Amino acid sequence: VMSGSYYLADVFEYFEPLTSRIEEANYGEGMIAGLLEPGRAERSNGEIIGIPYGIDAYGLMVNNELLEQAGVEPNFETWEDVLAACAVIEEQLPDIACLSYPSAQPEQSPTFFIAIYDGTYINADGQYELEADKAAAAAEVVGQIWGYLPPNGLALTFEEAGQIFMDGQSAMLATWPSFVSTALDDPETSGVYGKWSQVPFPGKGFPWLSLWNLFVPKASENKDAAWQWIQAFAGEANAKEWYTKYGIGSVWQSTYEDEELAAAHAHQWPALVADFSRAKNPPLSGEAQDFLAATLIEIATGQKSAEDGIAEVNEKWQTIPVPPAILEVAAGAGFQAQ
Repeated sequence: VMSGSYYLADVFEYFEPLTSRIEEANYGEGMIAGLLEPGRAERSNGEIIGIPYGIDAYGLMVNNELLEQAGVEPNFETWEDVLAACAVIEEQLPDIACLSYPSAQPEQSPTFFIAIYDGTYINADGQYELEADKAAAAAEVVGQIWGYLPPNGLALTFEEAGQIFMDGQSAMLATWPSFVSTALDDPETSGVYGKWSQVPFPGKGFPWLSLWNLFVPKASENKDAAWQWIQAFAGEANAKEWYTKYGIGSVWQSTYEDEELAAAHAHQWPALVADFSRAKNPPLSGEAQDFLAATLIEIATGQKSAEDGIAEVNEKWQTIPVPPAILEVAAGAGFQAQ
């Protein structure tokens, strides 16, 4: 058994189809809605090849006490709504940054773009291509968001971004929830204990999904044993224990319906689970995603205009082949132009 995610698309053809096994075992019954759909559980040649077992989706955490002081309600449908709130926070709380975010992690730069952009990623000819006007408009907003980061906000690691929020020095934090939730809820060390909550990730696009899958390589000598192990490890029976002991995000709805756990996480789970159902992976190979990420950083830091940057992305993407597995997912998830 092998663990991985969408970035393995170039080798998906070497994994065993699992659709028939899923159907025979009725395996998806009780999963969070949509996790076996294209863009989530990995597929190849029309077959499900990946079994989801560990989930996270990019989240937006807010300091309710600071937002109340600034007179801001955290009802954000779009990132333009967040920008409007940031302007108020900057005016009312001049010593507080609006937003903390791991900007020093270059691979994270598509976070806001994919949440804002609601266009396609692959053209009708099966080649990577963004809708230029929509993409440039989204990239422009990304740059505006970066303008509200803390004074040293262009070089924040995951740990530093989380610490700024935990110390009460930023009103909001955008990051992977699993990276910070336990620390934020620690009454001994967290400056926002009892003061923070998670809100639905804004945008007309989608929150970035982190969904680990388990695969059975076609070269596996005992595929039946591999399937039995996957069901035992990733199945519903162990989900609560894996979450509470090891922080592995559960893909099973029953975990989030557990009365004791739900009460302890009432400030986070409603938004978290709602984001799980909306979250997707961008239909990009590693090379295509890396070039987009690097270009978005250049746009966000003012090194080039949004229009020029997106034009460069589309030009570069014409030289990058789309793996068949990604093309299949893109068509099924509405990411390909008709």
